[in-house]
Formats: sequence, C-alpha cells, structure tokens
Amino acid sequence: MSRKNETTVLFDVLGPKGRRNANIAAAVSAAVILGVLAYVAWVLYGEGFFESSRWVNPLDALVVETTWVPAIVNTLVAFALGSVVAIVLGIVFGFGRISQFALTRWASTGYVQFFRSLPLVLLIWVSFTIDGHFGFTTETLGWSGDARRLTFLVLGLGIYNAAILAEILRAGVNALPPGQAMAGKAIGLRHGQVQRLIVLPQVLRNMLPAVLAQLVILLKDTSLGYVITYPELLHSARIIGNDYSNSFLQALIIAAFIYFVLAYALSKLVVLVERRMRKTTAAPKAAAQLESTVAGGVAGTTVA
Repeated sequence: MSRKNETTVLFDVLGPKGRRNANIAAAVSAAVILGVLAYVAWVLYGEGFFESSRWVNPLDALVVETTWVPAIVNTLVAFALGSVVAIVLGIVFGFGRISQFALTRWASTGYVQFFRSLPLVLLIWVSFTIDGHFGFTTETLGWSGDARRLTFLVLGLGIYNAAILAEILRAGVNALPPGQAMAGKAIGLRHGQVQRLIVLPQVLRNMLPAVLAQLVILLKDTSLGYVITYPELLHSARIIGNDYSNSFLQALIIAAFIYFVLAYALSKLVVLVERRMRKTTAAPKAAAQLESTVAGGVAGTTVA
C-alpha cells in the first residue's frame, strides 16, 4: 500500500470544492493566529519586554554557571531516577495485572487505578508534607535539603508514571497473538518463564515508542518539583526573577526554551527508535516472504 493510500484510508479524498474550503479555512486560521501573535508582541514591546537590559541579567555568564547549569543537571537527575523507578514499577505492576494469582492481580489493579487517578502535584506535595511531620528521611536516613526534595520528587514521578506504564504494558501483552504463549506452554515452560522469555521481549520492543513518549511527559513533570522548592529549571527561573524583578518573564521564557530543547531531543529519540523498529521488523517479514516465494518456485519446478 502506498503512502498516499495510507493517509486517505480513513476518509474520502476532498474534491475541488472541499479543497477550496479547506484552503480558505487554513488561510483564515493562519491570519487569526498571526494577528494574535502580533498583538501579543505589540503589548510586550510596549512593556519593554524586548529591551536588551532585561535579557542581560538572566543570561549573565555567572548566572548561567551558578543557576542555569545546576538547574539543568538537577532536572536531568530527577528525570533519570524517576524514569528508572517508573519503568521498574511499571513492569512489576503491568505483569501483576495479568497474573494468574487473583490477589496479585487485584493488588496491581488497585495500585494502577488509585495512583493513575491522583494529580501528580498532590502526590508529591502530600508525601513531602507528611514526611515533614514525621521526619522519616531526615531522622532515619539522614537526608535533608535538596536530597530530601529529590527523593520525594522521584518517588512521585516514579509511582505515578509507573501506573501509566503498567497500563501500556498490559495493553501490549493483550495485543500479542495468544498462540506464542500457548506454544511456550506446550513445550513445558511455566507461566513465569513464558512471560519472561517470550512475552516480555516482544512487548518491550513493541511498546518502546509509547514508553518513550510517556517519558517525555515525565521529563516535563519534573517542573512540579517547584512546589517543594527542588532546584530544577522552573524553581531556578523563579529565583532569577526574584533577584532581577524586571527580568522575571524573561527568565521564565528561557526556562521554557530549555524545556523545549530537552523534550524535543527526547522526542526525536522516540522517532528514531520507531524508524529502527520498523526496519528491524520489516526485514524478517520481507525475508520470510522471499523465502516462501523461492520455495514455491522450486516446488513448482520440481513438479513440472
């Protein structure tokens, strides 16, 4: 099937009148968007937003070295640790949802349904506040300051996103043809061996783009560390805005741009992984089709 047919299989191709109406709608939409952007730029210009003096302070070399660079590092550390926690818990509770044991299945379902329905900011804030009353991390583990804040940000990110990843994993397992698991059981593999040796490798390969897309969301959710004053990008932008009151909005714009660069880079990684997966899955199929064609031709020649 050609790419043109793939893009039009779900709807009818527009005729001349439909194309004309679509072009008019696109032109009107573009004009409205440009008008809104021009009005916003005009208002900001009147407020002195584009004055160089307001951009010098947030982009000062000392500010970049002492504030922006540590903020980027702290954001990436929270993202990396949160991703590890989310992936590990997601695999555990994802397979728990399809477990043969009813108690494991019910517990995993309860975990997924409960934490998936909670706002992430509430999960981070409540756990951090409760610990502030009981002092578990500070008194028992001896963690304080940024280490304590990082702990509860990572736990919140990991626990919440694990519920999402568990659902992605469960959907991926259910999408696999049941014949492969049945074949594994037919040769004597136990249920756990079938899941670990046959199901899990295929699910991880098929669900990897969806998992990476969820990790992009997790990267942006690190900004919620702001509510517990973890020194990530948003909190650091607020500190710079407080130090230079006339550059508060500029600091937020810089933070937003850094978030965009990080998320865009991770999104491009998702696209790259998807393309490589399509190539790796298409090659065996093409080889199998070629082999069957050659085998059919040889068989036909032998019969002749």
